[in-house]
Amino acid sequence: MGTEVTSASEESGNISVLEQKIIRQVEYYFGNYNLSKDKFLKEQLKLNDGWVPLETLVKFNRLKSLTEDFDTICKALTKSPNELVEISEDSTKIRRSVEKPLPEGSYINQEDVEDRTLYVKGFKRHSTLDELLEFFKNYKVEHVFMRKRFQGNKKVFKGSCFVSFDTQEDAQKFLDNKSIKFEGTELLKEKKKDYTKRKDIYYDNLRAEKEKKLLKKTSEKKDEDEDNVEDVKVPDDFLAGCLLKVCGLDEHMTREVLKKELGEYGDISYVDYSRGKPEGIVRFEKPGIAAQIFEKAAEEDGVKKFTFDSCKATISLIEGDSEQEYWKSIAKSKVDMKQKKFTDGRKGRFKKNFFGKRPRGNAREDGNTNEPSRKKFKNESTEEKADQESNGQEKEMSETTS
Repeated sequence: MGTEVTSASEESGNISVLEQKIIRQVEYYFGNYNLSKDKFLKEQLKLNDGWVPLETLVKFNRLKSLTEDFDTICKALTKSPNELVEISEDSTKIRRSVEKPLPEGSYINQEDVEDRTLYVKGFKRHSTLDELLEFFKNYKVEHVFMRKRFQGNKKVFKGSCFVSFDTQEDAQKFLDNKSIKFEGTELLKEKKKDYTKRKDIYYDNLRAEKEKKLLKKTSEKKDEDEDNVEDVKVPDDFLAGCLLKVCGLDEHMTREVLKKELGEYGDISYVDYSRGKPEGIVRFEKPGIAAQIFEKAAEEDGVKKFTFDSCKATISLIEGDSEQEYWKSIAKSKVDMKQKKFTDGRKGRFKKNFFGKRPRGNAREDGNTNEPSRKKFKNESTEEKADQESNGQEKEMSETTS
């Protein structure tokens, strides 16, 4: 659990607002919540018996925004009633007090954190992290997570937070207090576990509803397609007796070979065949050509045979209802192509539509105030990913004083 601290303003009247912010920020860095998971800071502690140069700390943007002056920082820390950190003799380094070591275990018990974390809603959307920290400073709060969402390319505060208290008792006390308001607005509060469960159910229902609508749409489209097939008529320019079916083709057969061999008997309008398929249909431009080829073909075992290079295939005429259905399928294919062209006006190789989607990449802002990924309906994180690189990325302050 987090280090239990006392409001500096209550202990000493000579602590300025700036000094209170410095104390709160630095003690957050060295507090149980952050230090237990801050890999960068933990590595720094190993370098010099736990001492961290102020030169390193002032590169963290949130402390840097308050002050870069070592004397101001040290003077503020000497006024802290918590005595969580020590200052070196030359006032250039600080460390966590050796009398208050980090509890055993590398990381915080996440189950415990969940039990003492509340979902709190009702803040102004223009509220800042400093305003929230000031509001929570008297409620024994360890960690404040501002929930955000994308508005265009910018993240904006949603007006709700995940707030981790020092103990489960502190969280329950805050939850039971019905008179807590923020700038005149009564806050809505519930346990984070209850909130997560409620949102899981909501998103499960939402997904089920979308799947139901998609299934209905697919079914309606299928019925519509079947109706369209029934409505399709044989083309007006249909000519009977132009189709010759060829079966028993080998995997090496090509459309060019079929066209070359059968084209000697008459002009061919189209060879309906895909390479590797065992059969195809040849359309002639004039009636009677297919029948002529069929009559001249040699008969073997009661079927007509035609030789294409080294492949001896079976040929047959397509007549009557089979001929009608074939021409209907051709007409249906033409209708489908027109509909597809009408509904999908995008052209070219790159047809993906990224409208309304957030671009990929690291769009995160500062540490604790970021909202967890919107792709995750479940397991919304209660903690931020604190910046831990030595290049001075900003570390957000999320601890309040109690």
